[in-house]
Amino acid sequence: MSTTAIQFRLDTLSVLLVEDTQSERYFIANLLQSMGMDVSSCASGEEAIELYQSHMPDIVISDWRMPGLTGPQLCQQLKKEALPPYIILLTANNQAKHMVEGIESGADDFLTKPFIPSILKVRLLAAARIVKMQQHLSDKNMALNSALSKEQAYLAQVQADLDSAARLQGSLLPASSQLINQWSLAARFQPAQDLAGDIFQCFNIDDSHLGFYLLDVTGHGIAASMQSFTLAQRLSSKSCHWDSLDPALIVTELNADFEDPENAGRFATLILGIANTDSGQVRITIAGHPQPILLDKNSATMMSLDSGIPLGIDSQYQYQYNSFFLRSEQHLMLYSDGLYECQHPTYGEFGQQRLLKTCSDAHQLSPEELLHHLSHAIELWQQNTPQDDISMMIISTSNLDTTAMNASLHHSDNKMNLQAAPRSLP
Repeated sequence: MSTTAIQFRLDTLSVLLVEDTQSERYFIANLLQSMGMDVSSCASGEEAIELYQSHMPDIVISDWRMPGLTGPQLCQQLKKEALPPYIILLTANNQAKHMVEGIESGADDFLTKPFIPSILKVRLLAAARIVKMQQHLSDKNMALNSALSKEQAYLAQVQADLDSAARLQGSLLPASSQLINQWSLAARFQPAQDLAGDIFQCFNIDDSHLGFYLLDVTGHGIAASMQSFTLAQRLSSKSCHWDSLDPALIVTELNADFEDPENAGRFATLILGIANTDSGQVRITIAGHPQPILLDKNSATMMSLDSGIPLGIDSQYQYQYNSFFLRSEQHLMLYSDGLYECQHPTYGEFGQQRLLKTCSDAHQLSPEELLHHLSHAIELWQQNTPQDDISMMIISTSNLDTTAMNASLHHSDNKMNLQAAPRSLP
């Protein structure tokens, strides 16, 4: 190989020469400088450690036998550094066990004295390739660490944004369990991820009417939660015609305005109702949502109300409502399909029949206790691995005004089948 090629590979490297014999130190230093290397030198291992920490050379060439620290001991010290150098040991002893000792001490190469200068050159070329590769890997690691730090900062910001969005979504849930006329609400919200496609609300419309809904957008996560948030905003008491006391009108208008900007075939199921807290009359419109469960002191019954299609399927669809009476100390339970569609690895889907039986077996529990019981049962069924968003709410009556109930019964046929939507409750 030509001298020019050698210089091209070595002139960017620095070397520390450690040799206690002055004449040999000068000879080797001049040889290294002729190769274009940046050379510093010293006569002992102790000096070498100080020079290394101040100069950080790429390569260290050290004699074996020196006063104080020997070459192998110097190797052991330098290899403890955060960025250890490439080390070549020089020795007059060429026995195999001597070589093994030197390499085991941390030396990267071994050269027997006296040596031919061209041999030192090729050993240094080999060292240069390794040092350059280490520098390249170090640069790559630094770049990767920098990218990782940026990625971690970005993910931390995303998580902070998700936490903020989750708090905002939580603020849309009912704030109080106490409703007007001593009616009450028990609720449970268990998102599968930070954000959910489920959302529900129950609030006072006026002095004698409650409005409530439970909405479930297909999927879960950010996209579903954004859709549910948008729909919830449109269902707020300030943006929606709750004062019409007509759930069919509300759902029909919501469906007409439903948007799927991603054209991802996204839709939503909804159960929305209005309750007269004096008479107990409840009007409910169902848009593809699971049937509610009626709870009393003795049992749990799956209701069979007429249902329309989910929101987002046909913008021209006209919804109707069901009408029935919730009697004293009865409870109306609404829930999302994540409650019964969760899967067990062996026994399959939890299912609506098992849900109904679980409610029936625990009918003596209070609404809050029942929701806790159901949450625990579902966690066991899906083995503590959330599969879908789960929302549950139970609306409970108080001791109703018998006069108001009779007056309402007089003006209503109290059928459970589909009815035309009037504009106000009796």
